[in-house]
Order: sequence, then structure tokens, then C-alpha cells
Amino acid sequence: MNIYSKIKKKKLLHVFFKFNKNINRVNLSPEKEYLQASIVKFKDKKVVRSHHHLNHPVILKKRPIQESWILIKGKAKLTFFDTNKKILKTVVMKPGDISISFGGGHRLEILNKNTIIYEYKTGPYKGSKKDLSYFL
Repeated sequence: MNIYSKIKKKKLLHVFFKFNKNINRVNLSPEKEYLQASIVKFKDKKVVRSHHHLNHPVILKKRPIQESWILIKGKAKLTFFDTNKKILKTVVMKPGDISISFGGGHRLEILNKNTIIYEYKTGPYKGSKKDLSYFL
């Protein structure tokens, strides 16, 4: 599910993907975003050839913070916010679900004990005082 700003109608702020066992490959991020995420299902054994990633000069010009969470175990509630801090959508994450935030804000509420979430974000991370602005 793509979640767009109500202020800038065409601005994609968040992606939430409900896990589905029947997928093969889904590219979840638009190509222009700094945080890229895909879901790939391998039906058979496979080797992904050795590789490294190249530096792109455009990345050095600005450093937007984008973040993704994948729920591995447990249950969590996510609230997505627009750029003006107004709620856009609330969803419940279950194992296998993924959330990607390109802009706007988000809130995470853990609903079960021993919940495990993988978190990804653009870096380098400079700590909550330099990289985050809390509200509500």
C-alpha cells in the first residue's frame, strides 16, 4: 500500500507491504528514493554473483533520512504521518510485513513481548539529537 501526502498529493511518503507467501519479486521503492527495498523469493538454491556497490556523486549532495522496518516476530502498530504531522494511516504489522518511510513521520508501538524488528535507514546515523525531531 502506497501512502501519499494529503498536502502534496503526488508525494509518496510511506510504503506498507503485507507479507504474502505467493510473491516472487516486488520492488517496493521508487528508483529515485535513497532507501531501496525489494522482496525476493527464491524458489530454488541460487548464487547471487559477488559484487560491490558504486558511489554515486548525487548522494554526497544531500542526506535525507529514510527508514524501513521489517517485523520478524511479534506484533506492532504503525502510525504514518503527513509532512504537517497529521495522521495519514494506522496499520498493524505481523511477521513478514515491511514498512518504508521516505518522508513524513511515523510512530511504532510494540504490541507483544519479545517482538523483533529489523530496522534500516540511510546513514551515517548521527544520533537522535541530530537526526530526529520528536512530536506528539
